[in-house]
Amino acid sequence: MMSASIRIVRKFVWLGFLLSVLFLASCGGGSSTSGAPISITLSGPASSISVGEAVTIEATVYDPNKQGVTWTLSPATFGTLSAGTATAVTYTAPAQITQTGKATIIATSITNPTITASVEIIVSPVLVSLTNTFGLALAPFTLNQGAQTTMVATVTPSGPHGVTWSLSPATGAGTLQATFASQALYTAPSTVSSQTAVTVTATSVDTPTASASVTIYVLPSGAGPNVVPVSVNGGQVPGQTYANGAFTSILICQPGSTVACQVVDGILVDTGSVGLRILQSAVPMLKFHTITDGIGNTLENCQSLANGAYRWGAVSSADVYIGGEVALTLPFQLIPTADAVVPDGCTNGGVQNSNTPQLLGANGILGIGLEPTDCTLAGTNYCDGSTNATLPNLYYSCAPLAGCATTDSPVIATTASRQQVTNPITLFADNTGSILQLPVPAGPGATVNGLLIFGINTQINNLLGNATILTLDANDHFTTTFQGQNLVSSFIDSGANGLFFPDSLPVCTSDSQFFCPGSLTNLTATDQGATQGSAVVNFSVDNADRLFSMYPGGAAFDTLAGPEQSMPACVGGGTSCSFDWGLPFFYGRSVFTKIDACTPPPAMCMGTSGAWYAF
Repeated sequence: MMSASIRIVRKFVWLGFLLSVLFLASCGGGSSTSGAPISITLSGPASSISVGEAVTIEATVYDPNKQGVTWTLSPATFGTLSAGTATAVTYTAPAQITQTGKATIIATSITNPTITASVEIIVSPVLVSLTNTFGLALAPFTLNQGAQTTMVATVTPSGPHGVTWSLSPATGAGTLQATFASQALYTAPSTVSSQTAVTVTATSVDTPTASASVTIYVLPSGAGPNVVPVSVNGGQVPGQTYANGAFTSILICQPGSTVACQVVDGILVDTGSVGLRILQSAVPMLKFHTITDGIGNTLENCQSLANGAYRWGAVSSADVYIGGEVALTLPFQLIPTADAVVPDGCTNGGVQNSNTPQLLGANGILGIGLEPTDCTLAGTNYCDGSTNATLPNLYYSCAPLAGCATTDSPVIATTASRQQVTNPITLFADNTGSILQLPVPAGPGATVNGLLIFGINTQINNLLGNATILTLDANDHFTTTFQGQNLVSSFIDSGANGLFFPDSLPVCTSDSQFFCPGSLTNLTATDQGATQGSAVVNFSVDNADRLFSMYPGGAAFDTLAGPEQSMPACVGGGTSCSFDWGLPFFYGRSVFTKIDACTPPPAMCMGTSGAWYAF
């Protein structure tokens, strides 16, 4: 595109499509020490570029002092400036964006910093998306050894030459055959001894900086659209280890798009909570629809924790893909990094808003517990105003600009309007529940790779078989009998990194969250369902301080445990007394979590009624 001059006359600016800006002394410009006016003219070859492309901006400076300009970029993180001189600079657009953005390059006179000139460059995304042959976006998924799958690549806006395909690692990953410019057939290795990860990448020929990739986990057997890998690997927060955390990956998209999407790793799998919660810092390129109340205020969600921490963020909507399952327009919680005023009912005296990877220990939480939303229990919706006069501290209405106040009270949120943070499994094709399978760790601190399977009794790979069902009471609890205590509020919780129960074992000196017995201690408890099921569980507790010292940075510890209440208070039982069967309970088992029936809308209520665990 040819460049031309753009003249500024007083406060009227004609920007057009070009890159010239002329500042004159008569228009509020400045003068040099000799009294002559200073002017800056900027020019360049284009006003609109694509991701990853670079453009050089030149400055023609009239300054009797023979000084040039300095350069700045706004927003400072939207691309980069390089090779800057007193008369020229190179702007490079971001390598990846999901929507059109604008960069402003500002030239400032060295002689008189009040004299500036600027140009605006529109950066258009070139996006590559990967879908299956049915048009569904591809999240990381599993495939059996020797099996095949077809992938389709779409470039937006489309170029004349399509994409190139690549496969990594270079050896042992199977084969990839481009059947058309936009389509490829992947064949998994004929034999694998264990879970093997391979990556397929489609790269735009016309814009090589634009690409899309998908990771395929090849399994010896048991793979399927409803199966995704889970890894106890210490987490993905730099400089920080998350012991006994089961992590997976998801693909999250702006509603209705298979292009404006991002794979998010480091998502903690939690059977002890309900709903997807994502840090905004993990999806910086995506813009989600924010759910509002009847008067246009933002609906904010609160999740308060027993340890005083809390999670605060807007109820938003996204299309979420986990393996081959999809939850369209899923209401989820988007947690912003910036601190906001939070109502006292949410903080409950706590001081930590877990809004960074370091504080959360993850990029997000996948809550796949017993209920369809975070405000339903045993078929009762406690947030729609139909059953209780006092609403729980879960949902708040905040003005878009002013935000909330510390004195704000919770508000009604309904499932009919899709306002409640929702268990994504309820929107899957396999929507009855989940199975988490983890092998026994090879040793203390070892990495453990397992599977998360969606649905119960919906496919051949998720049959209940002869597992023991533990039915639950009206609070979704069963009873654990341990050391003469009837712990009537017990539950199974993959989001807890230890077994937590009342006992007289000594607690650790370094971390009172855990037990530190003098030696490995073997214990036994009995789990009893509310109306059905009983199982004896043998487990062991080791010294947590010693484990962490001997295996620094370790991932999986099947003997990690800590105190939950004091033992004397629970000898006689009581509704506050519980045994939290955290992630160590899952090692060496297939643990079923059956989701309860729910209230409308019907799309979220498929499956039989009643919640239960089984193993």
